[in-house]
Amino acid sequence: MIDVAIVGGGPAGAYCAYNLAENGIYPTIFDHSHPREKPCGGLISPLAQELFQFLKKLPIEHVKREMVHFISPLGRKFSINMKRKEVICVSRLEFDLFLLNMAIDKGAEWRKERVVEVKREGKIWKIKTDKNVYSSKKIVGADGVNSIVRRKVTKPLKAADKGICYGYFAEGLEDEVISFHFLPQREGYIWIIPRKKNASVGIGCTEISHLSQVKKELDTFIQKKYPKIKIVSKWTALIPNIKKVETFCSPVAGPSWILIGDAAGHVHPISGEGILYALMDGELAAQAIIHNNTLSFERLWRCAYGLNLLLSGKLRKWVYSRAFSELYCIYIKLSSLISN
Repeated sequence: MIDVAIVGGGPAGAYCAYNLAENGIYPTIFDHSHPREKPCGGLISPLAQELFQFLKKLPIEHVKREMVHFISPLGRKFSINMKRKEVICVSRLEFDLFLLNMAIDKGAEWRKERVVEVKREGKIWKIKTDKNVYSSKKIVGADGVNSIVRRKVTKPLKAADKGICYGYFAEGLEDEVISFHFLPQREGYIWIIPRKKNASVGIGCTEISHLSQVKKELDTFIQKKYPKIKIVSKWTALIPNIKKVETFCSPVAGPSWILIGDAAGHVHPISGEGILYALMDGELAAQAIIHNNTLSFERLWRCAYGLNLLLSGKLRKWVYSRAFSELYCIYIKLSSLISN
């Protein structure tokens, strides 16, 4: 019998496991795919570094930048100097592996198995993988935007609350400044995020039906701005992008279960930042489990940052619809992150 089963070994699941193991509760992580390279840029904000001090001394290859450029749909550039508070850019493969190893070193167990079904039988959770069936007293869903656990315990995220990302890992942009180029014809932006060995060049859009269009837009952007870069690999991914604030009112915790990270939809509706919320969810979920009160996770996350997500969700369309206001709002947002 497993005390706590964590489905998903990304930042949310791994950090939850780490915090549990550090407090004498040794969970089992189920994940057949992590750690892996992921399409997101791998940005770690100054606020994330302040809240989680270990991020300031990451023992993995990373790039630091004090300057971030924002380019409006009309081509106007706004630059923000972090003033000695840097943004860290990491490979998600290396970062996720680092967090997973942190949990394992503390005593968590990792089973490299694909979960195909979860169901509750009385007070016990049955977790069926491609190799075996396990029993657990509690379950944590950290298994992404299409979470199997979420589908069992509450309503899955609707297509309207998902976004699409497409992009490349490319060589030749390692010395670039972090930049975000907002799209004139749709809600989204193109990003360039330098890393140690390559750069993430991608495009994010709030409508998953627009994949073919955003592919063309990114390729046109690269051909125009950076025709000489070397494409190493390409990717496509779905991400949470909550458009209906009512979604944030849906429960993400219940008797013996919790949803965290992307599975909970906890990604910033405007900026797309997810690592910060994944780590906070992992820590708060562990607190709830340590106190044997999984339901308390609802209060914990809402008190910690629920209002931030809710207000950002309400402002999302307004921000994207006004060229000048969007940059102003982003500036205010980043300024608040830096000053906290």
